Amino acid sequence: MESKWKVDSTQSTKTIDDVVKEIDKGMQGIGGIKLDPEYQREYKFTVSDESLLIESLLLGIPIPIIYLSSDTTKIPYISNVIDGQHRLRAIYRFVKNQFVLKDLEKIRELNFKKFLELPKDRQATILHQCSLTFENIHVQNNPELEMEIFKRYNTGSHPLSRQEIRHAVYRSEVNDWLNQQIENFYKSVSPFKNIYNITKKRFSDKTAHENIQTMLYILEFGLESKYETSPEYAEEFMRKNTININQKSQIEKLSFLLAEINNFFEKIYNNYNIKYPFSKEIYGVESRNYKVQIPILMIITDFLRRLMEEKVEITSEINMGIILKVISNVMKDSYLENNYKGSSTRPELLIETSNKLYENFKLN
Repeated sequence: MESKWKVDSTQSTKTIDDVVKEIDKGMQGIGGIKLDPEYQREYKFTVSDESLLIESLLLGIPIPIIYLSSDTTKIPYISNVIDGQHRLRAIYRFVKNQFVLKDLEKIRELNFKKFLELPKDRQATILHQCSLTFENIHVQNNPELEMEIFKRYNTGSHPLSRQEIRHAVYRSEVNDWLNQQIENFYKSVSPFKNIYNITKKRFSDKTAHENIQTMLYILEFGLESKYETSPEYAEEFMRKNTININQKSQIEKLSFLLAEINNFFEKIYNNYNIKYPFSKEIYGVESRNYKVQIPILMIITDFLRRLMEEKVEITSEINMGIILKVISNVMKDSYLENNYKGSSTRPELLIETSNKLYENFKLN
């Protein structure tokens, strides 16, 4: 057991020129250092913060060690950032001429200049004489170890959420695809930003991602008695898609499921004025504060999955009316409204309620 958590590491030093090239390779997916914004917390550095870091480099003030995960089983070899993403991104942005230095206190003559506006010798100094120290932690195809290390290095006054950590560790074409779908919901004027309650906070801390991953897992496999909480579903969703060898086929399958379920919720959003279908609003009870309630999301998703598997046209006007009537009748008389804590995701309660929904639908 102890060997599973034994950590080895090696230290290396890279010039800024080499670091920028490594990040370029990571962005192209051909190796290097990967700095995907969807996997890391929202970028918090201001231009003043970035400028201070650049000034520190020029003054020779040591920059804290940057920690990378090193996994030689991954081809092409890519290092994931465990700690130091903001520092790397700030340096990369400056060398790529993306911001103007400001609020420099010691080298004031460089204020209001971009990288390419600096004297040539200053540019050369930054690229070839300034360097960063890296600690390369050997994780060797052990995402559980990588997640544990990532978590420990990112605890403090603003710790990463478990879901942010999962996004840093479980990387795949499928998860990239879903991240893009959620970003599209967040940035568009479609109803899905409301339906999934994708607020700025829930987007940046990946809570909305966790909810949608839970939904997609249940659409694919159904409720399972072995999982007590929704994060377990989300983590298993990401883990399965990381090891799935047929990424394109899986994306096609999930695209179909997501389109079907979105079509249903968009219609009840527009035709029945139900703005938050994963809240008690779906069964006629006012719920101002809880716009996404996980037990409701899990129960209704499993119910709709069973109907879809039986080729029930869930978006036909007749069936939608029956579905909403059944949800209202059953859910108002369920554990969610009677004596149990409404946030409970105990498997037996979820499965029992989903079964009642399905049985009542079959009677209509």
